[in-house]
Amino acid sequence: MDGVPGGEGSGEQRRGRDQDEEFMRFVQERQAALRRTAYLVTGSWTDGDDLLQESLTKVYLAWPRIESPAAAFSYTRTTMVRTWLNQHRRVLKEVAVETLPEAGADGPDTALAVSLRDLLDELPPAHRAVVVLRFYEDLTVPQIATALQLREGTVKSQLSRALASLRGRLAEDGEVAT
Repeated sequence: MDGVPGGEGSGEQRRGRDQDEEFMRFVQERQAALRRTAYLVTGSWTDGDDLLQESLTKVYLAWPRIESPAAAFSYTRTTMVRTWLNQHRRVLKEVAVETLPEAGADGPDTALAVSLRDLLDELPPAHRAVVVLRFYEDLTVPQIATALQLREGTVKSQLSRALASLRGRLAEDGEVAT
């Protein structure tokens, strides 16, 4: 049947395959950068991988509406951060244990990287997200405000509080003079 929507070889199916190929190409090209961002936001490779997978699922569903590769990266990063923040708005149950498990080796870490990662872990989720987007992703305050759907003033105050907290902790540890 010629011209039947969804029929074999129809333009709709071809467009769908092309979009799938574009999406797969995007994931292959940007996976490492997205995974690093997910790790920095969550503080864990495992949680970061879960976050990235959940975010890529959401992005795949929105793929037909995304206009360019640059927009796709930004959209995916924003989706990751919002998904993570939404997960942390829910009540999470923690289990107290007598001794903490040993931390796994995630790669070649220096003492400073470990220290900074530990400091990021201590920040509230919203502050952590703003710090990662500002200093790792190198986004401007207006770009962060857009990504997180916040006012610029809110982003500035969260960033200021987060940096003050980080400076305070570094001073306590004797790492830096204030």
